Amino acid sequence: MRFVLLFLLWPFVALADPFPALFNVTGVAANDTLNVRAQPNGSAEKRGTLAHYAKNIEVTATNDTGTWGRVNLGETSGWVAMRYLARHEDNPDYALAHALTCFGTEPFWSADITQGQGVTIRTPETQIDIPGAGLIVPASGRTDLYALGFGDSTAQIRRAECNDGMSDRMFGLQIGLFLRHDQSAKLYAGCCSIAMH
Repeated sequence: MRFVLLFLLWPFVALADPFPALFNVTGVAANDTLNVRAQPNGSAEKRGTLAHYAKNIEVTATNDTGTWGRVNLGETSGWVAMRYLARHEDNPDYALAHALTCFGTEPFWSADITQGQGVTIRTPETQIDIPGAGLIVPASGRTDLYALGFGDSTAQIRRAECNDGMSDRMFGLQIGLFLRHDQSAKLYAGCCSIAMH
């Protein structure tokens, strides 16, 4: 009976705290730091630390029990104890986040997306500023799929693990960006962060 009840409630629990999300470090003494571990346990190798006052830490996923959160630190990712992180309140005006930074390789590209304002796309050859971006819209009946229109272009964003292909960092959003510009069309694929804008 407990299993059946848990199974029925699982979708609602999963939707309550979707990732990625931003957090602030809390409960760490002023003369101490929060350890970032290679694995989600206190005895794993230490990969780095977060200051006791660190803010806007992007947690891209948690372990199965929700006690450890995966964060990016430099060119790698690691795990921090969730009991020392306080989640930001979600902004009801924007799905995912007001601003996202997205990027990919082959070719190298990046995009700064600000909902309701515009999108700036950069490649090694050029920078394209497209004003008039709309708002990110969630898919009907789905909690993992979103779309954004800007000019004649669109972006499809999905909550899913993503690696940038250049480091050991892991992100919580994938993007497919279909760009129409100067009578050409290109499709870029990559990852997005809600903390790097």
